This record gives sequence, structure tokens and C-alpha cells, in this order.
Amino acid sequence: MRHKVIEDYSDLSDTELDNQVKSGIKGLKGNTNFDFVNNELTDVETESDTFSANVVAIATGDKKSVPVKNKTRSSILIKLGKLCKETNVQGNGDETILLSTGFPLIKVPSHILMGDVKNFQVSRGKAAGTINLSVEKPNYYHNGTIFSYWDPALGVAPTDINKWFHRHSNSHSMTISDLTIGKTYQFASAYKGNDVDDLVWSAIVSIMIGD
Repeated sequence: MRHKVIEDYSDLSDTELDNQVKSGIKGLKGNTNFDFVNNELTDVETESDTFSANVVAIATGDKKSVPVKNKTRSSILIKLGKLCKETNVQGNGDETILLSTGFPLIKVPSHILMGDVKNFQVSRGKAAGTINLSVEKPNYYHNGTIFSYWDPALGVAPTDINKWFHRHSNSHSMTISDLTIGKTYQFASAYKGNDVDDLVWSAIVSIMIGD
């Protein structure tokens, strides 16, 4: 992933946004790595003083400045977004150059291989023919959980769990229904990582489906 500065600051408070605008202006003004021929930096500078004054006025009790501040905030967010987009174009993914801008970089996700499943639980559901499956949430980022099972009506389960039936959950639990009562099913689970990574399967758990 190429390095980029954050382009959307709409989640910041007024004070945080004011400080970020000032930091960006300071980092880009006179920065020889950038040349804003379409006045992206100047446009943000022009609005910055007004926005900053409104934020200070509201903090000191001037409620009449709120509508003006809100309008200026919306405008400066748009202009700041354009400035950051152009910054990313000219920065061309160079981490050192982009760090000189005064804007924070988008965090580059690291490639984490999924580890062993923690606390895989299999239990009968409240309804007939259902099974509840769950795992413990790992302490690292992942893309959900794969729950796998084998239907005994199809014969002996393949030793390769990847050839079983798979169900994906965005969280860490799932209920599988419409299973045949009185038959013993086998279940396994794995945390979902990147598509190119092999799944790390849990130990197999066998359970008879109840009525």
C-alpha cells in the first residue's frame, strides 16, 4: 500500500480541526516538495483565520457565532480535502515527504498471519436441528471467522477441512440450522485473514444433533 495523508477530517471536533488546519498550513507553506498551482493551500489559509476566530468566540460564550462557524467548518473541510488530495498526488507515496506536511498518514495495515483459534465452542441450539458455534475474539485484526462442518449423509469426512461446508461470520459466533436430528456432525473453525493465506483450523469437534 502506498503512503497517503488522511483526506477526511470531518470526525474531528472544532478545536481539533482548527489545530489540524494550522498544522497543515505550517507543514506545507514553504515546503519545496509541493507546488499548489491551483491555490489549494491559499484557499485553506484564507478560511482558516475566520474559522479559528469563530471557534475562540464560541468557547468564550458568543453563541451568535455558531451558525457562521458551522458554515465555515463545512467549507474548510471541503477545501482541506482538496488540499490533501493534491498533497497525496504530489507526495507520490513517499513517506518522508508526506510526513513533512503536518498531516497524519493513513495507517498502513500490517499483514498478520492468523493464529490458532481460541476457545472453539460447539453446543446444541434451542431449536431442533440447530448448533451454536463460537470462538474467542483474538487480540489482533482479522476478517471474521470461518465455521466449517461435514454432513454425515455424504459419507466419511475428508481429512482436508477446506473441502467441508464453510460458513463465514463477520463476528465470532454463528448458529447453523436444518441439520439432521440424531446424526453426528463434525465441526471446525478458523479466523479469516487475507485470501492468500491458508486457514489455520481448530481441532475437530463432533456432536450429535438433538431434537
